Amino acid sequence: MTQALNHETRAYTGIVLERIKHLPPGGKMGDLPPHLQHESFVRTGAKKTGGPNMRLLRLEHDKPALTVTAYIFNKFVHPQEDRYLTPREAASLQDFPVDYAFMGTQGQVHQQIGNAVPVKLGKAIATEVANYFVKQGQTGVIKIASYFCGAGGLDLGFEQASTDTIQFKTCFSTDIEEPVEKTIRKNRSEWNFQRADIRALDPEQVSQGMGCNPDVIIGGPPCQPFSVAGKQKAIHDPLGVLYRDYIQHIDYLKPKMVVMENVYGLAQVKAANMVAEIYQSFADIGYAVTHCELMAADYGTPQKRRRLFFVAARDLDGFRFPEPTHSEYENLLGLPRYVGAGEILATLPPARLKP
Repeated sequence: MTQALNHETRAYTGIVLERIKHLPPGGKMGDLPPHLQHESFVRTGAKKTGGPNMRLLRLEHDKPALTVTAYIFNKFVHPQEDRYLTPREAASLQDFPVDYAFMGTQGQVHQQIGNAVPVKLGKAIATEVANYFVKQGQTGVIKIASYFCGAGGLDLGFEQASTDTIQFKTCFSTDIEEPVEKTIRKNRSEWNFQRADIRALDPEQVSQGMGCNPDVIIGGPPCQPFSVAGKQKAIHDPLGVLYRDYIQHIDYLKPKMVVMENVYGLAQVKAANMVAEIYQSFADIGYAVTHCELMAADYGTPQKRRRLFFVAARDLDGFRFPEPTHSEYENLLGLPRYVGAGEILATLPPARLKP
């Protein structure tokens, strides 16, 4: 079996171990005996305020995990073993190959995995992008410029969607984070990574770095300001308007197609109609745009993760969002059931115990 990188655990003791042991499959903090519930979870006072801050959940063999985030490593418990997940196991819930190495400190590795686009979800979108190009009469190598690439989940999805007819090739990638740079250079040096702040990156550098303009631009501007967990600071957070710089690069480089992904919470921002603003931003530079919320589990990812995708082109005729390949329930279409978290974790070798 291929060596599983980032796959170390430790021995748990005391009340942490007792909590874990008392969790049945699918069990949560609230299912524990009162004396084992974390104090931050328990509601107190006449109005029963507070909690539930300390979350805990044992995964199930035949059901997808809830959304993987950078903070699930002391939240998600292994379906059978009495321990939390390893980074490798969390990465497998995001569809990353077992030999894909995440670089940096433990916290930096967690951040990269939690922020990634599930690879199979990226592949589902990329397959429809490929179909679009075929309908437009373009085949062969499709060159990609990847912004805010993170650990590369979306790029890997495009890579895996390549066929004899269409070959997607990431020819330029960029992100501001140093650990991301180390991860991409370790795994995909051919992606021509350049660490940069998009606000200081000249699009001409992208064109020169590729030796041409990209056919496709992909990327996910930082999503924390739009997330429900991030309290939807949105446009009041400097990171929340980086998509505008992304639009400026698109205007300069004029790709045939653009894919922009973000958290589903973007469509729920109360401070501004972000979807309408994004549509107008694309219209201002001559692009038609469409958007759709997709569930990763619908495409074979062992995780219930919702993402919002915007797809833009001069002419969108012929593009459609992918139809689900999996279903949560038995269905008349004969689609296979959702992939369970435990099913995927069972394919990994035993975790190594930290000394």
